[in-house]
Parts: sequence; structure tokens; C-alpha cells
Amino acid sequence: MDIGILLLQATFLTILSVLMYIIIGMIPGTDETATIAPITLALLAAGFDPLLVLAWFMGTIVAFKAADAVPTALAAIPGGVMAVPQVPDALVARKYGYSEIVLRKGITASVIGTVVAIVIALPLSFYLTPLGDLLKTQMGPLNWPGWVYIIVAGIIVLAVMSKAKILALLAIFPFAMLVQGIRAVYGKPVFISIFLAITIGPILYELLTLISPHNHHLKRDSYARIKLVKTDKITLNPLHHLDKLEVTLSSIFAGISSILSAFMSPVGLTILFGDLIKEAEKDELKGSLRAYAVRDAIKNATYIGGTLIPLIAIGVPTGPMSAGPAAPFFAKLDAFNGLSPRDVLLQRYSTPTIMLVIAYVTLLAALLTYVILIKYSKPLTRFVFKKIPAEALYSTFLAIVLVLSYMEAGIAGIFGSILVGLISATFARNGVSIGVLFMVLVAAPYLVALL
Repeated sequence: MDIGILLLQATFLTILSVLMYIIIGMIPGTDETATIAPITLALLAAGFDPLLVLAWFMGTIVAFKAADAVPTALAAIPGGVMAVPQVPDALVARKYGYSEIVLRKGITASVIGTVVAIVIALPLSFYLTPLGDLLKTQMGPLNWPGWVYIIVAGIIVLAVMSKAKILALLAIFPFAMLVQGIRAVYGKPVFISIFLAITIGPILYELLTLISPHNHHLKRDSYARIKLVKTDKITLNPLHHLDKLEVTLSSIFAGISSILSAFMSPVGLTILFGDLIKEAEKDELKGSLRAYAVRDAIKNATYIGGTLIPLIAIGVPTGPMSAGPAAPFFAKLDAFNGLSPRDVLLQRYSTPTIMLVIAYVTLLAALLTYVILIKYSKPLTRFVFKKIPAEALYSTFLAIVLVLSYMEAGIAGIFGSILVGLISATFARNGVSIGVLFMVLVAAPYLVALL
């Protein structure tokens, strides 16, 4: 395909994904995996070019990660799961009347995180390709490929970092047995329907709770009233929003996080580094403003690095990001004759072409997101809060998941997805990191073989 046509198509998909996921990212409580993965998988299952779908995907994560912190700054309500660690910082800024300033800092820092991650993670992912080949062929003492040891180590680390550490550790082997048992019922090693079931589990649980006869605690007599802080006209010049120290800290921790996220939890890195910066500053307001900005940079960096390094260098999902939102790129699909989109991508396109398209669409998405959010963050937040019911969006994604599950495993796939979804949601609601479940799914055959 001509590079000019390829870039034109990628531009269109990037603009579309940015416009969509800015809105979705602002909806309170939206889950990144549940809103990004089903559509990405649907596009790939339909046979769309993997590079163009990757362009779409990069646009979604850049826009979503920047947008989910906007309602956090303006109303102390996190748009997405990754914005939850920023709520305490936003509350401190709100107490001192700095909500508008923390909004600007967060949006600007997210762009810095995006640029730094692309500069570091994209070339590094191609440089580390020999390491990926080694991890897939080198066998260890348990006769596992090298990458399995990394995943198992990641599962244990994530479990220990979960709120319910003991439950998370105890859930590893039972959940692996559930996965392998369902695969035995299906008679084939399915991945997509089980992955989507974990993805949509919390949403499925919430929707079923709404129709439960014991849902009296959820009923409301009036609409919730949310007060947005007043904002003045905001300049587009990013140099006006962050001081030199904030730019330096955002760049350093974004670079580190973009590499570590190939194996570690994005949420964990966001909390860890943000808290380090906050505790290093004695002044409460300054510490919260810096932590908020750096967390925004880390969020974007972890999603980019956590996607590109496993996708290009290793070839298997080795972290929560690659085993979660980016997992569709590793699935073997009929649309690509049993190959994964990752395999087709590397076979079809040269390294310079992949690097050019990914860098171009990511920077384009960052620019568009920055301009839209800086100029229109408050009216967009008001529109989302007033006009878009979260339940309607959740139902749409649930419908997509059920259709894809049916396509993979028939009626049994639908019921299997419901079973896995409800069990996943139960674990998640009781403090088990959802990343543990995603990574157990990848390593399930090896874990069960130990029993």
C-alpha cells in the first residue's frame, strides 16, 4: 500500500478515535479495557488492516488517558479507573481554588508523557526484538518458554500489589482451572470470549444488579447534582501550564514507566511514582499539583509502552496492558488465517513504515486531544454528565462482547462469558486486580499443568 494513502487512512481513523474516546473517557467510572478492547477486537475480527487498527488504538488510548482526568479536576469524579489515584490531588487543588490550574497541568503533562513514551518505547521495542525471540525459545527448569516465567512473576507481583493480597494469590490457580475447564467444554483453546468476559465482567455485574429485586439501595429520587468549578479562558501555550521541575519530573517518570509497564501494572506505577513526588514536597498544594501532573504523564506513557514493547519486541502479552486492552493484537483470528494481527503486522510492513505510522498517529492524537481539552474541557464535561447515560454505553459494549463470544464458541460461548464475567467481577469487587486475571488467562495452560 502506498505510504501516502496509508497515512491518510490512519489520519481519518485517529481523528475518529480521538473524538469518540474523549467523550467516553469523561464518563464517570468507565473502564479502559471494557471500552477499548471490544471495538478493537471487532475491527480486527472483521479483517481490517492491523496497522490501521493499531493507529485507531493509539488514538483511543491517548485521548482516553487525557480525557479521564478532566472530570477529576473539575468535579473530583474520575472519568476512568486510571484517574482514581488523582482524586486526592484534585481535592487538595479544589480546596485551595486551584482546580483550573491542575486541569491545565494534567492535560499538558499527558501530552509530555505521550511524546516521551513514543520517543523511548517505539525504537526500544524494535531494538529488543532478539530478546523476544529468545524468550519464546529458551526453556527453563519447568520446561516453560522464557516469557511464561515473566508472566508468572508479573502475576505474583500484581497479586501482592492488589488491595486483597491473600485473595489475589489464592485466586491464581482456581481461575486458571476455570479457564482450562471452559476450554475443555468448548473443545478448543478459545481466548477471545474468555478475555472479553473478564473485560466486561464488572459492567455485567452492575447491569444485572440493576434488575435484581434487592437493588433498593441503588434507587434515587432525584438526579445527582455535580458542581463544576469556574474556569477562565485558557491559553494553548503549554509553557504557561507547567514549570521546569514539573516538565522534568513528568518526562523522567514517563520514560521510566513506559519501559516498566511492559511487565508492571500501569495503576501501580501511577500510584507509586505519584506518591513519591507528593511525599517529597512538604507544601501540600505544591505536592498535589506536581503529583497530579506526573500521574497524567505516567498514565499515557504506561499505556503506550505497555502496548508497543510486548507487541513488537516480545510477541506475547507480558503485562497487564498487553494482556488487557491490547490483547486483541495477540489473538489468533480466522480473519488472518489463524495468525495473530501482530504476526500479520510485522510480515506485511517494514520497520520504518510501522515506526512512521505509529509515531505520526500518536503525536497527531496528542495534538488534537490537547487542543480540544484545553479549549472545551468544561462544556464537554457538562455535556457528558447531562446527556450520556453510562448504562446505555455499557449495554452497547456488552452486546458487542456477547456477539463476539457467540462467533467464537456458539451458545456455549455466551454462557461461558457470563460465568467468567461474574466470577471476574466478584474478584475485582473484593480487591483483586483485574490485571491478575488477564495474565492468568495467558498462562493458564502452564499453571494448570503444575497441578
